Amino acid sequence: MRLDAEQTSALEYALNLVTDEVYLFGSRLDPAKKGGDIDLLVFSKQDSFQLSQQITLRFFEKCEEKIDVVVMDPNRLTDEQQAFLNLIEKQRLK
Repeated sequence: MRLDAEQTSALEYALNLVTDEVYLFGSRLDPAKKGGDIDLLVFSKQDSFQLSQQITLRFFEKCEEKIDVVVMDPNRLTDEQQAFLNLIEKQRLK
């Protein structure tokens, strides 16, 4: 996992109020790669737009790195979401 101390601290702060499962996915899982945004996947029944915005804003309070937050209701996955989940590698953060 390629996250420096500032990014890790900002993620901890941004996810402090989140009680749901959170995963890191994308290029940040590959130590051989460089750069790239931070991709988060959150499984939650909360409003996806509001939760995504909340996490993003809290993250930016501590770190100005690009972050993408995808929120999915684990009980209401569409076929497209399930296909996406089958394709990605992810690592649990919370």
